[in-house]
Amino acid sequence: MSCYASIDEEKIRTQAHVREWARSGLLDEAQSRRLNEDLRVDLRRTNPFLRAVLFLFTVLIVGASIGLFVVTFHIDDKSFGSLTYICFVSAAICYALAEYVIRRFRLYRFGVEEALAVCTVILLSIGSIAATDRMDVSPTLEFTIIAGLTAAAISALAVYWRFGYLYAAIAFVICFAALPFQFRLSLPVERASVGIIFLVIFMIARHNRRMYGDDFPGDDYGWIQAAALAGLYLDLNFRITASATSGRFYWITYALVWIIPVVALTLALRDRDRPLLNVSLAAMLGTLVTNKPYLGLSQQPWDPIVFGVFLSAAAIAIRRWLSKSPDGERYGFTSVRLLMADRRLLTMVGTASVVLQPGSVVASHAATPSKAEFQGGRSGGAGASGGF
Repeated sequence: MSCYASIDEEKIRTQAHVREWARSGLLDEAQSRRLNEDLRVDLRRTNPFLRAVLFLFTVLIVGASIGLFVVTFHIDDKSFGSLTYICFVSAAICYALAEYVIRRFRLYRFGVEEALAVCTVILLSIGSIAATDRMDVSPTLEFTIIAGLTAAAISALAVYWRFGYLYAAIAFVICFAALPFQFRLSLPVERASVGIIFLVIFMIARHNRRMYGDDFPGDDYGWIQAAALAGLYLDLNFRITASATSGRFYWITYALVWIIPVVALTLALRDRDRPLLNVSLAAMLGTLVTNKPYLGLSQQPWDPIVFGVFLSAAAIAIRRWLSKSPDGERYGFTSVRLLMADRRLLTMVGTASVVLQPGSVVASHAATPSKAEFQGGRSGGAGASGGF
């Protein structure tokens, strides 16, 4: 059960939409003010920068406090009150403090309570690894890692249910899906097991997403669904995450990396699901990029040029198809950037593409040594010379 009321969560998500609509000019100042008054909650929040700073400082304080206790009382893994118990006790204290500051100060995404909850997950994982480190188990199992991942998955899911942190739910998906890698299975069985885990999570999240729609908690389930799809695709694309180059299962995955993006894109377009749409498009691009390596064909220097021309032509064709409709939209989609967030995202992507481009002008100038000024000059009339 969440420690925040569902109505407060819905109001906060709606406030974010109202601010974005106001920045994009879809609402005037009076409308925005009236809506914000109706959506007011009694929770304390802060800006993203201060939230990150408070998160970092709280993690440092927790780590320093545990370290000070261990050093002061000369505790090691062989002494009374081993590090295993220290981790478990510290995790309980961090969780209790997170509950306390939320109830006492009504904090919401403030950084402090988030850091305490995250430290709870980390400490439980470390404690589980330490507790199983000396167990004599089968050499075919990475038992300590299994224990750590299991503790991290369970505690991360509990943190999501209790505090609503979306990144905790995604951490649960990653940790849970990483478990089959620790059993030293054959590659097909290992990847099939991971794929089934991602597929089950995807189906559960999709069911809940369709049940709640875009409203809370449907928006969270949409991101979990997209994360599960991304994990499923990366698990099955052997040209990205594996070194296999032949075999029956290899060619099955080749077919799947074409089928999965197409099916996901169809579902995303039908449901107008933005996170799923973004991931499915990224998966489709990954399939196109890895197609020649999958088939064992040699890559040519002009492949990126052809790929870029294809993407540009496809984008122009889709944009023209959307803009030629009477209202500038088809089936609820438009080529017009309505929100400022989309424009800022495109600006950031464009800037990153210039900065990260190999052989950029900035890098070439930085690598070229500057020539000394006034090299070999002469001073005055006494015949003195040198480099200044």
